[in-house]
Amino acid sequence: METNNLSVTIKNVGSWSNTLYQQLSSSSLEHLNVSVEGPYGPHTKQFLRHEQIVMVSGGSGITPFISIIRDLIFQSQQQQFQAPKLLLVCVFKNYVDLTMLELMLPASASGSTTQISNLHLQIEAYITREKQEPSTETQKPIQTIWFKPNLSDSPISLVLGPNNWLWLSAVITSSFIMFLLLLGILTRYYIYPMEKNSSEVYNWTFKVMWYMFLICACICVCSSVAFLWWKRQNTLENKQINVEVSTPTRELESIPHQSLVEATNVHFGARPDLKKIMFEFECKDVGVMVCGPRKLRHEVAKICASGLADNLHFESISFNW
Repeated sequence: METNNLSVTIKNVGSWSNTLYQQLSSSSLEHLNVSVEGPYGPHTKQFLRHEQIVMVSGGSGITPFISIIRDLIFQSQQQQFQAPKLLLVCVFKNYVDLTMLELMLPASASGSTTQISNLHLQIEAYITREKQEPSTETQKPIQTIWFKPNLSDSPISLVLGPNNWLWLSAVITSSFIMFLLLLGILTRYYIYPMEKNSSEVYNWTFKVMWYMFLICACICVCSSVAFLWWKRQNTLENKQINVEVSTPTRELESIPHQSLVEATNVHFGARPDLKKIMFEFECKDVGVMVCGPRKLRHEVAKICASGLADNLHFESISFNW
């Protein structure tokens, strides 16, 4: 997963994902059209208020935590950034699933400045169905498929582009000015002549209805003009994105990979003792997040709500639909 590229992680489970896997494995497929929606949930900065963050995952539930850790790794490159201590407790069925942890690392030399060692990260991985590490011959590396971009491709951004707040302020200002102009014209050439000829005050209800209509019309017109203008400019400036297509196998840099290995403890044939793990924290403020099977989520929530540890703060966030 790189800064300027969109990466999608899909676990091959079930008929739908298996069909998608077969299509992506086809050598004739050079481009893929997708619809992107989201992201959802709070920003990563919300979790930075804690002294320590505990992330508990089961199986593919590790996916949102990979994004959080990747974001913290990127922010750790900035000066005066103090990242909280991170503990990732992940449970997998098979040893081969540990390759998902490598998604935290840069996929090529372009991410060489990203060092996972800048974080206080500890990973406790539990393999439930295997008693020992399998031979290296049976292990499969992560396969990455690169798609060629189309001329119509454009960077993913907000509705009004990367300068969303600037455009929004321009829409509000222009809408207000347009409303005042139309209100003056309406008053001068429609309301004032009626009041002058009839010697009666124009109905206040109709005035309010006119005001509401003008406000809505001004906002719709200005926002539509801004959107169409940005879309036209984006089409003119849009160029084909040059993507350096790497080999299908991920190329992991030695230094970040070594840091990841040093931060990871693998436990075979065991499940995590969550009570023991979370009750041993000495920090006064520990944020706890969980993603995975329902039983795992309920267990973590029950531990945090038991009241036996005042420093545990459960982050009630749903990563599932």
